[in-house]
Amino acid sequence: MKKYQAIILICLISIPFSLSGQPPVGKKGKSDCIISLEGMDRHFIVYQPDSIINDPMPVVFMFHGTSGNGEKFYNISGWKEMADKAGLISVFPSALRYCIEENSTQKHTTKWNDGKLEKYACQGQKLRDDVLFFREMVNYLNMHYPVDAKRIYASGFSNGANFVSRLTLEAPDILAATAMMAGFLQDTSYKASSLISSYLAIGDLNVMESAGIRPSWDENGINMPKLQERVMIIADKLQLDRTYNFQNGDSIITWQFDKNKGSASNMFRFSLIKDLDHKYPNGRNYPLVIAELFWEYFMQFQKEEIR
Repeated sequence: MKKYQAIILICLISIPFSLSGQPPVGKKGKSDCIISLEGMDRHFIVYQPDSIINDPMPVVFMFHGTSGNGEKFYNISGWKEMADKAGLISVFPSALRYCIEENSTQKHTTKWNDGKLEKYACQGQKLRDDVLFFREMVNYLNMHYPVDAKRIYASGFSNGANFVSRLTLEAPDILAATAMMAGFLQDTSYKASSLISSYLAIGDLNVMESAGIRPSWDENGINMPKLQERVMIIADKLQLDRTYNFQNGDSIITWQFDKNKGSASNMFRFSLIKDLDHKYPNGRNYPLVIAELFWEYFMQFQKEEIR
């Protein structure tokens, strides 16, 4: 009986189904998928473009922010369009809904388990393992799609960016690089098992919203205490020296950390985007399409070996 139960569990985890009940094996276009994990159904969208430019194909995961879902970011993030343009598979997972308590007020909303969730989740809830969810989605893709395992990437916005910061340290065995928009590492106790490259961007108006002061549009813009601390934590976690190269620009200014303290060749890039508030820029809500900028960054990196 125990063996039978174990087999059922494995089948539920490893054989996803579309929302229509049909297995979307290798399906081109959009597939709505479910994995049964930790006793719950976990939803995600896989988009494979009709034209195969690359075989095997790189993969980009896009993790939405608080209150969002995979469907929303399938529509607004720009990664579906990048999939068509660059020949990649884009994946749009949905976070679970939790009761959240902030400022003595409770609400139910979607949240990724970014390392801080237990601090503001209402008592009595079981917090699910989203790192495990990510790994199971990768297993699913490897089973059913022509995945280039050396070129798997993750991007995130806000709470989703917080979670991608966690994945940067907890899933570098899978990921070749990561890119976060308007989110930071929440639990500084995480340690990287290996070192990959990462990109963090945020709007200068977004910084002003949280700090009350707008960053200066020059090399000193990083020197706001809270902002500098959050940026340098990531550089430290990736074992990079705190020295950087500064790149000026009309709409984006960038600090690049690429001097590793050991023998690794990873880097970390931080950018401020001018006149941008708390958004994932997509060309409609802001002139820049951040998916294009992040994809240009991702293309520099691939895994040297897959374990």
